[in-house]
Amino acid sequence: MKSVFFRRLLATLTVCMLLASAVLVGGYTYLVQDAYADIKLEEMQAKAALLRQLVIERAKGEMGDEAFKRLAVSFMEAADAAILVMDAQGRLSYVGAEEGYPGEAAVQEALSAMIADILSGCSVARGDVEVRGAGRMLVAAVPVEGQGGVLLMKKAGEVTLASRRLSILLLWVALVVVPLSLLATVLRIKRETSPLHAMSEAAISMCKGDFSLRLDEEEPGEVGVLSRALNNLCETLSGTIYQLRFEKGQLDEILQSLTDGVAAFDGSGALTHCNSALMRMFGAVNAQKREDISEDGELWSAFDEVFESGQAQTITYPLPGERTLWITVSPVINEDGSRNGVVGLFKDMTEMERLEDTRREYVANVSHELRTPLTAVRGLLEPLADGMVRDEETRQRYYHIMLHEVLRLSRLITDMMTLSRLQSGAEYVDISRVDIHELLSDVVSGYTAAAEQKGIRLTLDARQAVDGLTDPDRIEQVLVILLDNALRFTPEGGTITIRVQAGGERMLISVEDTGTGIPQEDLPHIFERFYKVDKSRGSAGTGLGLSIAKFIIDKLDEHITVGSEIGKGTCFTFTVKRYVSNAIALGPATESRPTGRDGRAQQAEIRADEWGAVDADYVVVPEGATKKKARAEKKPAKQPTAKKGEAGRKRKE
Repeated sequence: MKSVFFRRLLATLTVCMLLASAVLVGGYTYLVQDAYADIKLEEMQAKAALLRQLVIERAKGEMGDEAFKRLAVSFMEAADAAILVMDAQGRLSYVGAEEGYPGEAAVQEALSAMIADILSGCSVARGDVEVRGAGRMLVAAVPVEGQGGVLLMKKAGEVTLASRRLSILLLWVALVVVPLSLLATVLRIKRETSPLHAMSEAAISMCKGDFSLRLDEEEPGEVGVLSRALNNLCETLSGTIYQLRFEKGQLDEILQSLTDGVAAFDGSGALTHCNSALMRMFGAVNAQKREDISEDGELWSAFDEVFESGQAQTITYPLPGERTLWITVSPVINEDGSRNGVVGLFKDMTEMERLEDTRREYVANVSHELRTPLTAVRGLLEPLADGMVRDEETRQRYYHIMLHEVLRLSRLITDMMTLSRLQSGAEYVDISRVDIHELLSDVVSGYTAAAEQKGIRLTLDARQAVDGLTDPDRIEQVLVILLDNALRFTPEGGTITIRVQAGGERMLISVEDTGTGIPQEDLPHIFERFYKVDKSRGSAGTGLGLSIAKFIIDKLDEHITVGSEIGKGTCFTFTVKRYVSNAIALGPATESRPTGRDGRAQQAEIRADEWGAVDADYVVVPEGATKKKARAEKKPAKQPTAKKGEAGRKRKE
């Protein structure tokens, strides 16, 4: 893009040079024409003086008429002018003249005023004599004593023609000189204005956000100084804008990462900042103004009031679904103390209130569960300490009850610690290939004696059992919890069945009993901590067993469900990922960990999928990988007895 300054300067110089050339040529033509006429008149005057001498010699008889005429004709040709002689009476007659000159009568009439001057003895030279039929003439005359005078007459057109030729010559010179001068001027102007053009381009680039252009600082004079100043300005602005963009990006990231809503408004109430948390609170999408967030005028009137007063306020604002917001509105104060906007912090107190209620309920439940056995133990210890119980049989019964309560207290503390470790991640999962049939058989064998003691038939249906890919210890822990609950609430003559169903990627393991059952309204809460269906029954239970089981299953990326009917029984079902030998992986594994009991690296995918999925993402496990065996070598096998069933994890009521 050419510089506008360059184009304007070039146009101005062109016009000025053309005008100057026209004035120069015209003025010179005018002046030259007059000067040339004056020169011709001076020459004619001098030649007329020479002719006067010839006239005097003829009058003295020193020269004949024929000789005079010859000399006059020669003189006429040399002077390029007509020669006239005037007698003493003022009459003019041609001595020599070329064709085209006016007659003697016309000349006599045009020179009547000059004739009187000549006769009076005055020399006359005029360049503006108008002769009828001939136009403008140049006339020079000198007097001759006693004879009249001698006149030279020349057509002015010859002078005009000469001056015109000179003007044309000057015009041609101007036509050559002006373009050359203009070209040289253009080149010089372009050279001088190119730094200005570069500066303008750099300024435009800076306005567009491009600070990469740099100017030549080696330019002489003020241009070089200005170039260095612009380069320094460009570097400063580039650093400043980068810092501002970096800080703005940080601010945006901070605002978007906040769980609390943030909204900022300028002095006119226009929305300047709004994070995603606030839009989620109000269900807004791509909010551009505050009405896009909420159309409640009372809410925004509080913001306007804070802007007018300059005093921060904290208000509560209800949302649908029994949600409550705490909104802290503060003015934005400039360094000079003026206010240019307001900012609001929106905090959803619903979750905090729920967590606080949960904390209070948890503390209350823990306090109640801990206080109950302690109260029972205290109630038994006080009479023993006071010596009020003298009967040995009664003391033994008291001791048995206190032991029972102490064991109950120990189970409660153990369950709480177990749940805490699971939630904190202290207890990790150890995934490996597991023989599910063997695992279930070991668990059933450990609970057979306890079931027979209560008159309950415990059966295992593992015909569809296949190798699993899971943590055997955690699965065993879940089974123990479920069996303890089933034994507790299954009456004598009842049945507990552990069943395995293979389907797709995962197999289903269920623990089904024919016990008292769970009311339908209690089923959604059965996995909550300290939740009990019937506070009057099963006081020995901690209310944490099923919470632990649910957390373990979730940690293994599996699923657990419960179904129950009052008077018919309850069935808990959870999933276990199948192990498929030399299977081709259909998708990427979400977790890879060395888990083999024999120290070999085995890969396992523990991603939770829908039960019975057909497009299972199987993993490849080496053929030589051993199954989960000899758990008794790692720790003693569980041998539940009547006491074990009593001390095991209980199903929540």
